[in-house]
Amino acid sequence: MSINKVSTIEAIALILIVTINRLALGLPQTILFSCGSSSIINIAVVSLIVVFFTFLLVKLFKRFANSDIIDVSEFLGGKFLKNLIGIVLICYLIFISATLIRDFSEVIHILYYVDTPIIYLLLFFIVVCIISNLLGEHSVIKANVILCGIMLISLLISFFSVFPNITVQRALPVLGYGAYQTFFAGLTNVFAFSGLITLYLVPPMLDEKNNFKKVAMVSVIMTGGLILLAIASLLLSFPFSAEIEKISPLYLIISNNEFGKFFQHPESLFVFTWILSFMTYLNTICMFVLRLIKKLTNVKNEKPFVIPVAIVIFIIAIIPKNIMQTRDLGLFGYKYIAAPTVFIIFPIILLLANLKHKKLHKSN
Repeated sequence: MSINKVSTIEAIALILIVTINRLALGLPQTILFSCGSSSIINIAVVSLIVVFFTFLLVKLFKRFANSDIIDVSEFLGGKFLKNLIGIVLICYLIFISATLIRDFSEVIHILYYVDTPIIYLLLFFIVVCIISNLLGEHSVIKANVILCGIMLISLLISFFSVFPNITVQRALPVLGYGAYQTFFAGLTNVFAFSGLITLYLVPPMLDEKNNFKKVAMVSVIMTGGLILLAIASLLLSFPFSAEIEKISPLYLIISNNEFGKFFQHPESLFVFTWILSFMTYLNTICMFVLRLIKKLTNVKNEKPFVIPVAIVIFIIAIIPKNIMQTRDLGLFGYKYIAAPTVFIIFPIILLLANLKHKKLHKSN
């Protein structure tokens, strides 16, 4: 199957845009609620575990250069396993993108567009998604590099703007709710990295197959660093409060900082950059879904599926009644579907495929 090849930077941007957008919503606060003042230590430990896990993942993919998890599943279990994993991935990506876009639409609805029906905000993202993917993968990938860079700069400015307000004592007690919660029960916060599910789809997209290790490690380290900065910014600069869960924690950070006389409402500009970022996030997820559909159905042109996929995302997005229900659905998807899939099911498939490859090689 002919597919567009991407450079190392483009591949890293594709992974990052999926993993970091949730930092603008409720992810940091969820981690803070689970570990309290030890959240920084907890996410540092989790990040190190994920980096080690990614190193092993690269090793498991070594025998399957230029293959994604769908190809590996077909090698291991034939068409049945290939179709099963493909359908699960398509359903998950559609579901989680719908909840995330609904979540962000609720945030900008609450902050700026109270009189605008939420359905219009959702339609805006859906229409942009349809147009972008009809233009082709090349436009989605190139635009994503630019907008991912803008989002990264926005996040870094958000984090570093709180430095004057930091109070180190807020990180006390060091172990928060206790050593068990920090180092054992708190390991469930690995779900914060569940956006790395796209890492299993990137290998065949790379223009240089040997760059997969670089793409994987850089993406994971950058994701861990950004999550750590988000947690530290919230924990050390604000009194621990459940109120910030109702909107965006990063919006609270920006709106409570001064950027000079001539820039008194910086939150508006930052929200605009996040709108662009969530647009390219949805475009990217839709692109991955279309790739999966093309691989499962063996069609030559996936563009006829663009509108049906977008409609399904829209329908799922309007189902939740409010922002809290949306976040509960999203958290369920990340914790109980994506995290086990990323860190247990797919690694097992790769491990068994490696054993089968080794056995066949010895037989030959």
